[in-house]
Amino acid sequence: MPALKTKRAEPTVDVGVPNLLKHLTRCSISASWAIVGGMMRSSLGDVTRLPEVRYLHFPKPWFDYVPKTGDEAAHPEWFGASLVEMIRNARPHQEVGFHSFSHVIFGWPGMTRERAIAEFHSCAQIAQEFGLPTMCFVFPRNSVAFLDELRDAGFTCFRDVDRTPIRFSSRRLTSVAAVLADFVGSTPPMVDPSLKGGIVSIPGSMMVRYAAGWRKYIPDANRLRRLRKGLERVRRGGGIFHVWFHPENLYAEWPRLENVVARFLEELGAMVRNRDVRCLTMGQVASEFQMKTADN
Repeated sequence: MPALKTKRAEPTVDVGVPNLLKHLTRCSISASWAIVGGMMRSSLGDVTRLPEVRYLHFPKPWFDYVPKTGDEAAHPEWFGASLVEMIRNARPHQEVGFHSFSHVIFGWPGMTRERAIAEFHSCAQIAQEFGLPTMCFVFPRNSVAFLDELRDAGFTCFRDVDRTPIRFSSRRLTSVAAVLADFVGSTPPMVDPSLKGGIVSIPGSMMVRYAAGWRKYIPDANRLRRLRKGLERVRRGGGIFHVWFHPENLYAEWPRLENVVARFLEELGAMVRNRDVRCLTMGQVASEFQMKTADN
């Protein structure tokens, strides 16, 4: 869980989640929220039975920095039960999915099958406690692995790696191409679901990058241009335009990115009301795909 350090508390708790939820509800848009399972409760609980992971970049015990005592009131940077409740109470309905139990990187050396199984089943247990369906799963860092085990834990779909017009053998070159697409405002690709390991794969079309570091130089107009081009491509030719980002990313250079996202959601909401497009959660996409596959 090192991804949820103190410096992220204010962006997530005070800006990211409540502001994004406000824009979604105002525009009558449902979304899929992938939440780290370990932060969905008000405290950590017993994690001693989870097999340890050892990454080269983080050789310490995985929960070394996580408060073992205390609750959300004392450590809002780590626990967000109230945020989960806020999302669940929102209208229209928001889909609550999982971003693993403790933000381990599934495809990296140091990860074991035993820890993957424990992560998936811990998420399924929390889903049962909260009365949530085990529908969608988003792998941390988009590092997809252990799909058979994910399926066996009861999940029905996951977000796959982003589709790109050109995919190089080098991940670095592929990343550079994706960044250039943001800078020039090119049309993002449409995606199609498919079955992988008996579970529905839903690739991403476009990540809305946060506006910190070198990413702050991506023109806001080009960010919005890409989003609009994606909507128009769906309106004209169908397909799926799968947009994703982290809520805390709205905080960097605030309110730049929030303004872009708010405008995109307003235009999406108008197109949905006019029945030009439909807006589905990941779970809904997976359900429709499964029904279509069964009919065939």
